[in-house]
Amino acid sequence: MLGRTTLTIPASPSTAVIAEAVATSFAHEAGVPAEGVERLQRAIRCLVNFSVEQSYGGDSGGDVEMSLELDSDGVVVDVHDWGKPFRRAGGPGGPLPPGLEDAEVVGENVRLINLANEGKRLTLHIATEHAITLSSVIDGAADAARASRSQSAEGIEIRDATIADADAISQLMYRGYGLGYVHADFYRPVWVEAAMNDGHVSSTVAYAGDELIGHHALLISGPQEAAESGVAVVAREWRGLGLFDQMFDCTVARAKTLGIPAMFGQATTAHIYSQRSEFKSGYKPTALMIGAAPAAMAQAQGGDDAEPAGRGALLNSVLPLVATPQIGVALPALYADTLQRIAANAGLEIIAPQGAVPLELSEDIVFSAEGLSANLYVSGGADPHRLERMLWSDDGRRAETLYADLDLTCDCEAALQTLRSQGFYLSGLVHAGHDGRDWLRLQRPQAQADLEQLHVEGDFAAWLLEAVLADRASVSSD
Repeated sequence: MLGRTTLTIPASPSTAVIAEAVATSFAHEAGVPAEGVERLQRAIRCLVNFSVEQSYGGDSGGDVEMSLELDSDGVVVDVHDWGKPFRRAGGPGGPLPPGLEDAEVVGENVRLINLANEGKRLTLHIATEHAITLSSVIDGAADAARASRSQSAEGIEIRDATIADADAISQLMYRGYGLGYVHADFYRPVWVEAAMNDGHVSSTVAYAGDELIGHHALLISGPQEAAESGVAVVAREWRGLGLFDQMFDCTVARAKTLGIPAMFGQATTAHIYSQRSEFKSGYKPTALMIGAAPAAMAQAQGGDDAEPAGRGALLNSVLPLVATPQIGVALPALYADTLQRIAANAGLEIIAPQGAVPLELSEDIVFSAEGLSANLYVSGGADPHRLERMLWSDDGRRAETLYADLDLTCDCEAALQTLRSQGFYLSGLVHAGHDGRDWLRLQRPQAQADLEQLHVEGDFAAWLLEAVLADRASVSSD
């Protein structure tokens, strides 16, 4: 017997019965005495029923993963779900929520660990004898003292990545996401090496011995531009130790050293868990991008087997990294109040532009094959004929969603009116975007967008959603 087992089953009224049967068989095979078996059964019923009833509301809306592992003093029980989030609790985290009383009676070190967009983990230890002789290391992912996960974490090294980590990063991405991650280039070690060498990717990695167990990246576009943070993955067996927060702190420190003015992230609105994770780290919402996520991706993010109703939305949030962030912008009258409120919430002080001149921009739209979306940029006076050529270009017509970024360091009133006449409406503020400038983002979905799955976290994001939809209605009625 290996001394460990894992079971993943859909949440349903029978989930606890199945989990208890597996746990009972595991305990009998391990030679756990009857009294220990009974306490293990009570613990499983309590934790699994909590996940099914409290996390998923009794519905079959997700999976429950149960892991059992022997240690020298008994059995470690982990129950992992991806349902409704709860505040970290147990031990130094404070009282456990109602429904977990039985777990405290039969087990020790009972904890509820919030894993942000990776769900949550309920864990406890059943002190009991058993008949299995354990080796010093059970597998390559965790040591034999797994009852104390904090002790397991002591040997983890978190550091800046090098090109020597490229193969391991690609393999970890596969372990975490299969082949479905949106930044598909990260599955190609040669691309990862090249991107690290030319400075477009700067990653943080976490190692347990020789095994890569965590990754978090900065995607860097250019000097003085905000960098996208993401491509985050923690090996499943190492989740719940706070590794993401530690890697994130390392990434932020490196970004400041590199002189990056801000970091941004784009979280799905199919649910609020990714947004919650970003907000916990200090990000503030600045733009709502309707139709930014392809329908298949929106469906996967929502965890719904039904046919997608259309393209999903992403909430763009920013984390300024400079001590006193200022933006030199000339606000268009129509959106002045909205942009002022977005900037204030993000901690950005608005000042007058300091001698900015219009940028010389490409006549071409920037098309994203991954997202089937496209961006066009306008700086200074708007040539209606140029805009029309861009909108009717091959890329402009095949894009399922078009975004137009207007340079706020210059007067953009004319361009704004032209684009609104073409059906563009408010998305929000892009801080430290192209060429390090701040941009007003407009949007025009050209394929069906799902306006029902617009779930946002917090009062400010709710206000931004209302502002975007109100502006959409005003354009539609023009």
